[in-house]
Amino acid sequence: MAHCIVGAGYCGMGAARALLAAGVELEILEADDDVGGNWRHGVYDSTHIISSRDSTAYTEFPMPRDYPDFPSREQMLAYLCSYADAFGLRTHIRFGTTVTRVSPVTPDGLAGWEVTTTEPDGSTLIRHYDGVVVANGHHWSPRQPSYEGSFAGKELFAKDYHNLDDVGPRVLVVGGGNSACDIAVEVGNDPRRTALMSVRRGYWLLPKTLLGVPVSELDRGRLPVWLQRLVLRVALAIVVGPHERYGLPKPDHKPFERHPVVNSQLPYALRHGRVVAKPDIARLDGDRVHFVDGTAAEVDTIVWATGYDVAFPFLDPDPFAWRHGLPLRHLGMLAPDVAGLYVFGVLQPRGGAGPIISRLADLLASIVTAQAARPDVPIARLVGRREVPDAKHLVGVSEALRRAETWQRALARATKAST
Repeated sequence: MAHCIVGAGYCGMGAARALLAAGVELEILEADDDVGGNWRHGVYDSTHIISSRDSTAYTEFPMPRDYPDFPSREQMLAYLCSYADAFGLRTHIRFGTTVTRVSPVTPDGLAGWEVTTTEPDGSTLIRHYDGVVVANGHHWSPRQPSYEGSFAGKELFAKDYHNLDDVGPRVLVVGGGNSACDIAVEVGNDPRRTALMSVRRGYWLLPKTLLGVPVSELDRGRLPVWLQRLVLRVALAIVVGPHERYGLPKPDHKPFERHPVVNSQLPYALRHGRVVAKPDIARLDGDRVHFVDGTAAEVDTIVWATGYDVAFPFLDPDPFAWRHGLPLRHLGMLAPDVAGLYVFGVLQPRGGAGPIISRLADLLASIVTAQAARPDVPIARLVGRREVPDAKHLVGVSEALRRAETWQRALARATKAST
């Protein structure tokens, strides 16, 4: 029952821990030279998590108690390295190994999978596995918007921004998500620079704490979503007030329908003029950017913080149907009608990711065990008898944990019945 995991990041290592604990023979293929994934090479130097220490940690491996409520990039990376060491994951990782192709031996995947890699010495290898866990992350393929005209200055994606040395004195950050807000605030706090932030649509703006509690820790219990939304709206009306007072568009969706912005510094920066909110871009003209409200500004650097596409470029053929840029999956990870292929880490939790990773990793191990007990049919096909695949991305933590627990019990019963 040999499997491989593509990626040794936050999600890949959580999956590896659970599979090894279930007795699955495992190799982890990682293109980088160490563990950590996006936390090693994809976030800016000053990054601190927006969820809290306790809600972000793996359930089975709490973060050190001397960490602050919102650990830094360096602390997160140290934590992930400690996790790899604590569970003996490094001995299963092939570093410097880039996956270029993943193909089923037969269309249904029941005969296993061939994985083609580029090795550290540049050679090409093809390995055979019973199953493949795709944990390549979803913050690496930047989404580039298209505007009329051209820009004469420097352009970079948020993923390529590390610190203020990467930008000039007049910076436009395009986007309204968490990375955009963090970068705009950092630029605006430097008196040598001006920071503009072009926001096309409104997002719910949350402080990092409410009543002294990190907001990510408020997703607890079994309160219905409508009641959670009501409580949040009342709290935000008191703490934040109307978004328009900060120059930001009013949110065009209900809370929890899109990932919120969690940032306590942005309102201060906007009200003090350190960051100036602008609407969507109308056109680019050399070093001038024209906005849809008729205003224009001279800019020497544009930071595109416009989000990322979910992509599995090595899957050949791609077994997924896609909806709005997301793959349709069973249980958040199963390709319909295919055995032995699991995508892990596509879900975006409204709170901290650690508990979801831990619980879904255990569910993944149960699925792999169930598939080994039923080599005649893809488990995804059996799951499909009870529910249709969906393209869910943003999920509540409590909701995801309950669903995973229910399915893990069902798979345990099915596996026991088939042996």
